[in-house]
Parts: sequence; C-alpha cells; structure tokens
Amino acid sequence: MIKPTIVCISANPALDRRLRVPSVALGQVNRAQSVQVLGGGKGAHVAIAARALGAKAIWIGFLSGAAGAQVMEELHQLDIDVVPVRTAAATRANLEIIEDSGRITEMLEPGCAPEQAEREEMLRVLSSDLRENWKGAVVVISGSVPLGTSPDFYPSLIIAAHVAGSKVLLDTSGDALSASLQARPEFVKPNRKEVEGLLGRSVTDYQSALDAARELIHRGAQSAAITLGAEGLVWLEGKDGPAWMARPPRLSAVSTVVCGDATMAGFACAWAQELEAEKVLRLAAACGAANCAAQLPGRIARRDVESLAKQLEIERCVFRPA
Repeated sequence: MIKPTIVCISANPALDRRLRVPSVALGQVNRAQSVQVLGGGKGAHVAIAARALGAKAIWIGFLSGAAGAQVMEELHQLDIDVVPVRTAAATRANLEIIEDSGRITEMLEPGCAPEQAEREEMLRVLSSDLRENWKGAVVVISGSVPLGTSPDFYPSLIIAAHVAGSKVLLDTSGDALSASLQARPEFVKPNRKEVEGLLGRSVTDYQSALDAARELIHRGAQSAAITLGAEGLVWLEGKDGPAWMARPPRLSAVSTVVCGDATMAGFACAWAQELEAEKVLRLAAACGAANCAAQLPGRIARRDVESLAKQLEIERCVFRPA
C-alpha cells in the first residue's frame, strides 16, 4: 500500500515544556517532579500522530533560534520531513503543567509575527513543492496565527494548496477560522469552545453541535466536525449530510492535551486514503482517544488505535437539511 502523504503547516510552532507537579499553589514556589522538553505546536502534533499511523509526514513551519533548532531535531528523530522557513523572530516556548489530580494548565506564548518576505517564502515553498514533489498530498493547517499576523494568511495558504490540486483540512479558531472559511477548505475541525466563540452560541449537546457544523458549512467549509472532549465528536459530511456521531469508551487519561490534533491526523490519513465515511470517523475518533493513553503528545500507538476503533460507538444521525 502506498503511504499517504500529509503536509502539516505550522505558522506558530513552539518548543513545549511539560512539568509534572503535585499541585499548583498560586503565588508560591512550585517545584516540578519532572520536566520534558518537546517539539510542539498543533501542526507538529498532527505530523507526529500521522507518522505514527504510517503516513509520510511533512512539516512546514517558521523556525528560528535554539528553540527552533530543537523543534526541528525532535521532528527529525520521529522520521518527519522538516521544511523550515527561517525567521528573524525566535520560535516561542510553551508551558504545560500537569498536576497529580490530572488537572492541566497551559501557558502559551503568542509567538512573533513573521515578516512579509518570510510569509511569502512559506507560500512559495508550499506552492512549488505541492506541484513538484508532493502531488496529491493532503494539506493540514493547524493552530493559531502568530501575534501581528493577518488572519488572511491562512486563506492565502488554502488558495495556494487548491491551485496545486491539494485538499485542505483546517483546525484553527477566532478570526483565522472566520477568514479561512471563505477560502472553502474541504474540512474544518474546531472544538466546542472554539466554535462557541466563533458563532456566539452554546454547544450543549450533539444536536447543537450538528447545528454549529451546519453553520460552518454555510459560511464556506465543505465539511465540518466538532470535537466535544470526552463526549466524542460530531461530523457533518456536507451541507446536505450525512451526519455522524462518535462516542469513545471511558478512558483513564494520561493527558488530554493534543487529542484534537491526533483526531485531525486520523481525519487526514483517512481523507488521503479516500476511506468510506464510517471508517473515516472511526479512525479519527480512535486516534483522539488513543492520545489520552499516550505518554507524550501525539505519540499514539497503532495497536491502541486499532483496539479503540472497535470500541467506539458510531451512529449515523437523523439530519434534516436546512
């Protein structure tokens, strides 16, 4: 079987520091029990999970400085092809604090805006390599845009990928998501909080999640899923459906951080292989669930994915087109 090629774009990568502490005492000295330093950012996590599924994973991102060098080395060690776009601004660093109770606190730096010439270089690299070296690859755009970068940057990437003949899967939020919908990505996957922020209404159950997915499609997406944490996810294939729901089994989670990125990797790999709808959803939801048991972000095990895929509750929902 030919390996699917997944191109992961990261406009705002990071070096992630994961600290484990008994508990967080605000305003006091806190001593960590352990520290792990990992290459991160949503695009990197998608690439890591896609590679774990056996895909050929390619990562394009803005990198600079010692943190950028470490991100690149981490990804190389995981057999991911790295295409760095060098920036004058240093790569950011993020902090994830995990307490013994399982509570997780994340401190995310905003990142520094790449200069116009640097943004143009990413567009050039993406366009030329999709035409010449990565024909037919599925493109995944994940994460926030750096502070000071126009939300229109993502639509420009989507258009470039479409011109090259690639399909685009998108996972972002806020103004970047709103602007990107107009470029008609093939698929979008916000989480509950992100879609509530965009649409200004609550998502309280599966039906309201499907209604929100319908609105995303009305605004330009060709297909939309919304992740709901431990409740699973819903997926609306197109404006007229079909609609699907996936419920995972109860799990004891090591960490729920980047489960959405692992889910996106599953969607991307399934999309690249043109699987039928139920298999797409089963793979994507199983990847998200498998990440809960992973010792490090995105380092899912295929055996866990295969096992969890059999345990998922998948349901085709009653859906009435607007």
